[in-house]
Amino acid sequence: MRTKTRVFTLLAASALLACSSLTLGATNAAAADWTFSKSAVSEDGSFSITARNPSGTYAGAMVWNADPGCCDIPGDAFQVVDRLADGWGMEAKMISPVTGRKATTRGHEATYYSPWSTGDLTEGAQVAIQLCAVAGTSSHCSIAYTGHA
Repeated sequence: MRTKTRVFTLLAASALLACSSLTLGATNAAAADWTFSKSAVSEDGSFSITARNPSGTYAGAMVWNADPGCCDIPGDAFQVVDRLADGWGMEAKMISPVTGRKATTRGHEATYYSPWSTGDLTEGAQVAIQLCAVAGTSSHCSIAYTGHA
């Protein structure tokens, strides 16, 4: 009888260990997502999107500038910044209007600011821009956030 009890205890402990490993693995996998957040849209339509890596560290951002500003900052323009030397870059695409415009830090070491992606848009036109963390063929992307020209 003693042997049966030991075998049962061993099996129960093994099952508990296996279930714990699966649960902990699921928790870690669920936490391993990039997160994106959008700032408030300013009166002129400008906004930004920030990216945080799976550990929650600020990794980069996209800035949409609706109107020209000081220091040669163009209007109807966006750029991205990569803040971490972690193998991931930042890339933003204008989803709407469909212009093919993109800003990227691919091929550059952090900290790097991309050139402004510019082009004249109708005043007040809605814009939708998506920010992605990119590495090789992998990407983690935000939804397309909106502001206006």
